Amino acid sequence: MLEKLMDWKYISLIIILVLIGISIPYLFNTELSKISGGPFADNKINILAVGYDSDINGSSRADTIILISLNVDKNEAGIIFLPRDTYINLASKNFTKLNSSHVYGGIELTRETVEELLSINVDYYLETDFKGFEKIIDRLGGIEVNVEKNLNYVDKAGGLYINIPRGRQNLNGEEALKYVRYRDNRGDIGRIGRQQKFVDAVLEKVISPSIITKLPGIIAEINSTVNTNIPLKDINPFLNTAKEIDLSRIESRMLPGKPEYINGISYWVPDLEETEIMVENLVKNKSYIENKNYQLRILNGLGESGAAGSAADLLKKYGFQIEDVGNADNYNYQVSIVKYYSDQDQSTADRLAELLNAEIEYVDNNSDLKGKIEVILGQNFDPSV
Repeated sequence: MLEKLMDWKYISLIIILVLIGISIPYLFNTELSKISGGPFADNKINILAVGYDSDINGSSRADTIILISLNVDKNEAGIIFLPRDTYINLASKNFTKLNSSHVYGGIELTRETVEELLSINVDYYLETDFKGFEKIIDRLGGIEVNVEKNLNYVDKAGGLYINIPRGRQNLNGEEALKYVRYRDNRGDIGRIGRQQKFVDAVLEKVISPSIITKLPGIIAEINSTVNTNIPLKDINPFLNTAKEIDLSRIESRMLPGKPEYINGISYWVPDLEETEIMVENLVKNKSYIENKNYQLRILNGLGESGAAGSAADLLKKYGFQIEDVGNADNYNYQVSIVKYYSDQDQSTADRLAELLNAEIEYVDNNSDLKGKIEVILGQNFDPSV
């Protein structure tokens, strides 16, 4: 029975992947063996997941856009949520909102736009519309969610009527779609939070033993409602890939930026500098996932007010946890110093030293301080970086 349940966990990842109308903070199962074969020869894959509205009221716009970046060889996954109103300021494009890419060129143009926006290659894509989402949720028997507040919204022109009361309840496909689409005064930020909460509930549902008997219908629904260039109809290679991913090696982030009005239109304007850092460390090399395991103590050794805080803000962008910010024993440090206490942390300390133009120092104090690193900022640190 346990073996059957574990097999179902792999299949649950496929279900979660194709529930494109929601966010995906957790993708793959833990444990189990090394990947053998499969469609991903180099074990590095970027997948674009898109959920779009129907074309009843015109061409279909992408409503939810998620980049899933996998490194199967190292059991790591980075996930980036791309708000649909992301501002596109690219000379090669004649539109300014990311979701419009789907109107002008479908999934292929959305894929191309994401590639150019993030300076990456997208290997695979999958997409489904609202009806596909509803059908899959119904096949699951609905999803139980604790709705945090009354959700009320009316859009007569768009044919959207939302009236979901507060409290714990089992949402069917239509209700679940309304829940993950609902936008309050926080816009996409609040909606993504609800989507993350919803997918936690989906994961809890699909790994339960009671769902096993529904498997044939669920797989059939996926095959009929999802457009993808991943070989889902021959599901085994994709499941083999899933077996290698470890939940503890997954990190999800939203595209850095802020809401702005441009010519009277609301956009999510990306912070290009922070986006570059995030993509480099969450998609291209996954060091962000490793960095989140480190607790840094940052000390001001140059005497300039706010220097340690500036360094903390910078290092948070790379995924590091900040344990403490304060002053060093004096302000006469000419060069910044990175101190580490475990041989296993040397490579991370080396990366920090390179980033901060610092010297590296190993401190052997015969205590277990793995994951603890101290940074003393010297006169060569530029707080404006």
